[in-house]
Formats: sequence, C-alpha cells, structure tokens
Amino acid sequence: MSKSRKKKNKRLAIALVSEIVVLLALVIGYGVYYTNHTLDSMQIDTSVAKEDIDVSEAVTEVMKDKYKTIVLFGVDARDKADMTKSGTGHSDAIIIASINNESKEVKLASVYRDSFLETATSNPRNIKVTEAYMLGGPICSVETLNKNLDLNIKDYVSVDFTALTKAIDALGGVTINVKEKELRNLNHNLEEQIEVTGISSDGVWSAGEQTLNGAQATAYARIRKVGNNDFERTQRQRAVVSAMISKAKQSNLSTINTVIEEVFPLIATNMDKKQLLSMASDLFDYKLGENTGFPLANETPTLGAKGSVVVPADLLSNVKHLHSFLYPDDTEYTPSSEVQRISASITNETGVYDEFTEDKSTEEPTSTNSGK
Repeated sequence: MSKSRKKKNKRLAIALVSEIVVLLALVIGYGVYYTNHTLDSMQIDTSVAKEDIDVSEAVTEVMKDKYKTIVLFGVDARDKADMTKSGTGHSDAIIIASINNESKEVKLASVYRDSFLETATSNPRNIKVTEAYMLGGPICSVETLNKNLDLNIKDYVSVDFTALTKAIDALGGVTINVKEKELRNLNHNLEEQIEVTGISSDGVWSAGEQTLNGAQATAYARIRKVGNNDFERTQRQRAVVSAMISKAKQSNLSTINTVIEEVFPLIATNMDKKQLLSMASDLFDYKLGENTGFPLANETPTLGAKGSVVVPADLLSNVKHLHSFLYPDDTEYTPSSEVQRISASITNETGVYDEFTEDKSTEEPTSTNSGK
C-alpha cells in the first residue's frame, strides 16, 4: 500500500465506536440463539486476566457496585489486523461508557485523542493518549485511563473503522441534523472515503435533519475543521452513536442479524460470551443520558516534536468534574495521590495550570438522545 494511501486510511480511521455496549446488548438480545455462535467471529482478547488489569486506588464501593464502566475504542487498524495487540494502530476515538446498574442510564464521555496524559507503561511518559493503543494495545490504553482518571475499567470494545459504515448501512441509515456549514467538509471527506474504501455514495447537498447512509454518516463524523475542531467532532461522533442505537431499537430480527454478520468480525473485546449475553437481558431497559468530552477545561499548546496536544487545565480538577458527571451520587470519591502527582507533572512540563471552572469548559454536557 502506498504512503499516500496509508495516510488517507489513517484519516478515515476517526470512525466511531459504532458497537458501543448498548448496541451490542441490543443485537445480542434480539437474536440470542443466532448470535451465540456468531460471537465466535469476534476477536476475544484473553491475553490478560481481568483481575490483573490495574485500576485506581481511589475506586469507591459506589463505583464498583452501582456502576459498570466500559471503554470503547475506534482504532485505525487496517487489513483485519488483530486489535487486541500492540502496534495495531492509534485509538482515534475513545468513549467511556458509565452504566448505572439500577436505573440503566448510560452516560458517554469522549476522551479527546490528543489529551496529554501519562502512559501506563514500564517507562511512563506524558504523550497523546491516542498513542497508548499503539504502544501496548487495548490493555495499555485501559490502564492509562484508569491511572490518569481514577477509574476501574476492566472491559473494552474495539472496532475497525470500516465497522461504522457497514453497521449503519445494515440498519438502513441513521437520522442526523446536518448543518449548512458542515456540507462542504462532509462531501470532501466522502470523496476520500470512496477512493480508499471503494464504497460509493451520493453526496449530501442540503442541510437539515435527514437520513444518511453509512458512508455519509462516517464522513459526517469525521468533520473536524468546522466549529470547535476536535471538540465539536466528538459531539458529532456521539450523535451518530446515539442515532444508531435509536435505529437499532426500531429494527426487526432480520436487520439485526445483518448487523451481526457484517460487524461482529470487525469487533475485538475482552468480554466473553457469558458476559455479553447476560447484559442482553436488560437491553430494553437501557436509556442514554447526557454525554460530554474530556478534558472540558484545557489548553492546546504545541510541544515541540510532540506536536499540538490537549492539556487538561488542570488534570486534577478535570478528573473531579469527570467523576461528578459519570458517578453523580458518589460522594465518597477523593482524587488519588497518583492523579495529583500526574497533574503536577503535566503542569511542570507544559506550564498549563488553571483550575476547572464551568465558564472555561470546551463543551457543555448534551443529551445523547437528541442526536444533535
């Protein structure tokens, strides 16, 4: 593959984590017997036992008992690469899903791919969080999030960028409210996709709420240089995820089976059949709550060879705010000494220090159900 073609493929890999856990539970629940053997087509990661995954010392009983937290990766893997290993590619989409076990509410928090955090490696260093997947695979990425954000994530789902287009087409498209200012960039992205993937599509020529096919919705999700750059792009990503879940809930068994056949081979996870099928029992009870981005208060300096990064301003205060969003009733949480140390380290390296305040937020939490 030529260098220019690889570069285009990488740009395309902004793709969403199309099969977030709610959608997985939904399709599994619809076709449980059919799906039971189809799950074998997924890449099941057994490389590291879940009890051996490092979590934060600050995890509370509320976090462990009342909530389940899962991370969802959109990876720039190509040619059916093994997404359970290091060297696969960068995680260009990172979405933390917090599931309230009692109310079944699901909240989503996008971690900006250029967020400047410390790696969970034998030789820790501050880098863009997107690089952790390349360095040590999904487990390294999971442990990096746990370490920097005081989380107890043990489960992940990763998808190849082609999964988004195929899943949306199998669902019959999704409804998205496209803005006038987004049309030019959307169609530019679409032209690149057609050249690289060979999946043809008409352009999108008018603004407003409309049904987009898989290629069009992927191009919409990739829009970056409109509005507030990557911050607004993650809002588009979460809007597409929300629209997919809404469409899946309205679909019949035949449609769901098509999604399973098309998308499951493009999924990697460390959740086993028993766990996935168990979650399906609550599929109709799940409801999507608000979504947000992390870090909300930030600065975007250029740090020499590391390039432009998103620096939390500061990490400690942003982590406190993230916890209040994901676990609003957890009054026991106190930031760990590890997060305090990393926060000071990032400030020392970047010079960025400015405690989080609401008026300095990059984006406000929005309703995932709105699809806007």
